[in-house]
Amino acid sequence: MTTRRKLQLSFIANNRARKATLRKRKGGLVKKMHEITTLCGIEGCVIINDESDPQPTVWPSEEGARRTIERFKSLSIDEQKKRMVNQESFTQQRLEKIQEKIKKQRGENRKKEVTLTMYQSMCDNPLVVSSTLNANECEEVINMLSQHIMEMNLAVETMASSSNPLP
Repeated sequence: MTTRRKLQLSFIANNRARKATLRKRKGGLVKKMHEITTLCGIEGCVIINDESDPQPTVWPSEEGARRTIERFKSLSIDEQKKRMVNQESFTQQRLEKIQEKIKKQRGENRKKEVTLTMYQSMCDNPLVVSSTLNANECEEVINMLSQHIMEMNLAVETMASSSNPLP
């Protein structure tokens, strides 16, 4: 199996090559829409208006396309726009998701840094480690220690209650 190389998207200057590409792509687009509607059980249509062809390419048929468009137009404006995405809003949504992932990852990284500092202070001289931290970092280490102590106390209580069942 060979992999396809990345296609350079730019205007095809050669008229014959451009028309041949359009013809092939048009067929591929219609085929994809047929596959999507069949596999997903949805209603869809394709209308391709080509300047060299007076009749637009319509799939599944003119009547089917008209029916699909009328069904879409019969929806309220809010329903029409509900799932509609343009390039800008799509990019904005992706950017927001990525920013949320970055924020989450920064939080996880910070928690790991504080945990590491906490363990270093336990293994080394705590005064030496704490002298390298600012007030906020010391507060974070103290909070992390408190959280670990609470978790350990809960674990001890759970183990004690499971080994000594009540009569």
